Amino acid sequence: MEQTCDHYLFEVSWEVCNKVGGIYTVITSKIPEATSAYGENYILLGPDLKTNPEFEETDEEPWSRIREAVAIKEIPCRFGRWKIPGEPKAILVSFGKKYDKDQLLFRIWEDYGVDSIAGGWDYVEPVMFSYAASEVIETAYNLIVKPRGMVAVAQFHEWMTGAGLLGLKKRAPEIGTVFTTHATILGRTLASNGMDIYTAMEHIVPQREASAHNITAKCSMETASAREADCFTTVSEITAREAKSFLGRQPDIITPNGLDIENIPDLAADRVPALNSRNELLAAAGRFL
Repeated sequence: MEQTCDHYLFEVSWEVCNKVGGIYTVITSKIPEATSAYGENYILLGPDLKTNPEFEETDEEPWSRIREAVAIKEIPCRFGRWKIPGEPKAILVSFGKKYDKDQLLFRIWEDYGVDSIAGGWDYVEPVMFSYAASEVIETAYNLIVKPRGMVAVAQFHEWMTGAGLLGLKKRAPEIGTVFTTHATILGRTLASNGMDIYTAMEHIVPQREASAHNITAKCSMETASAREADCFTTVSEITAREAKSFLGRQPDIITPNGLDIENIPDLAADRVPALNSRNELLAAAGRFL
């Protein structure tokens, strides 16, 4: 594919080659446009779960050089293509044996004040993955980007990749970092517990609610990532309000997920219709369940 830009874009998500949620759809839907704009300079990184059916290993440039370098760092990776429209380059990163959990969490606390002490395995696993991914990005940058006098940007999706952004910022600050939140972890948690966060937002104390719902570590990681990123983005005006209130930073750019936002009602302006619809759905579900 002909390269059409003079810089590299690395994109990191737990849902690269891993179909588990909505961010998978967001990323896959933009890949044809991304590959058109960046060509072979676009590389995605996801977790190596050994069950990635859409991934196909390839033997092509520049994999051989990167493969050898990350092997020296004891980060097992698989290199290939994501077999979806656009077929972008992808690196699946293994992380299980690379780090001592306590040392890694202490390092992130010491550098950025991330409070990981209450984090369970569902927190530790993505932290180790994304930190390992940042080492892979740094390696690729030093081998294939910097020698050509080019620049690179790395985009990280959600708190689950925040440790990678923080690690990259410390070790290779010349690489631009973007942190994208699709909805804050606190907002998701409170909404799932029945709170209408948009009417109660001014009265919510994020640290207190995070502690009450046992998500202190995830919220701390998300807040630090939003604070430290060179560019902070989210996907809608209403999520930007949520991020400003819960994370303490107004997003620099809003990047809608390819929807016709002109036809979407402002649900924050008048919550009555939404609440009435919610009550009807709960009543219907209650009759069945």
